[in-house]
Amino acid sequence: MKKVLLFLAILSLGSCQKKVYLTGSLMHEIQEQDLDIPRIQFYNDNPLYLEREIPASEANIQSGKVVFKSGRYIQRISLEKNTPGVIQREENGHFLVSFVKNSQDSELRFAPIPGEKGEFFYQLVDKTGNPLFSRLDYEGNRYLVIYKKSRVRLMLSKKVFNKLKIKVTTLGGNTVGK
Repeated sequence: MKKVLLFLAILSLGSCQKKVYLTGSLMHEIQEQDLDIPRIQFYNDNPLYLEREIPASEANIQSGKVVFKSGRYIQRISLEKNTPGVIQREENGHFLVSFVKNSQDSELRFAPIPGEKGEFFYQLVDKTGNPLFSRLDYEGNRYLVIYKKSRVRLMLSKKVFNKLKIKVTTLGGNTVGK
C-alpha cells in the first residue's frame, strides 16, 4: 500500500510541472498546427553567466553589472533560471531568443541537439552550432560563459498545448490480393 501511495505522489508531482522542454518532436507538432512561434513564451531551464573584462573608462554598459575583481573591471550578465524569452527569428535552423525587452543584439542562439532517449532538445549553442563552447558573442562583445549546470535548454509553458489540436488518422492496412 505504501508503494502505491509513493508512486501516486511522484506521478502527481510530475504532472504538476508547468513547463516542458522544447524538443524536435514538440517543435514538429507546433509547426504542424501552424502555431505562431514568436508569440509563444519560452524559458531557460538553467542559470548562466556571461563575463568580460572591460576598461575602467568604458561607460557604455548595455546590460548587466560591473564588478571590481582582482584589480580588474568585469561586466557580468546574469541569466537566471526560468527567465522568460521570446524567439526573435530563425537562422539556419537555430532560434535566436531574446531575454531582454526591445534590445538589438541581445539574443542567445538555441539549436536542436541530440539528448536523452534519442530526442533532440533546443539547447544553447555558439554561432557555429556547437553546444560545447567557453565563449559567446552577445551585444556585439565576446563573453566568457560560466555555467552553474552543464547546459541551458529552452522550455515552454504547458498552456501552449491548450491550443494544440491533433488530428489522428488510423490506417486500415494493406494486404496482398489472392
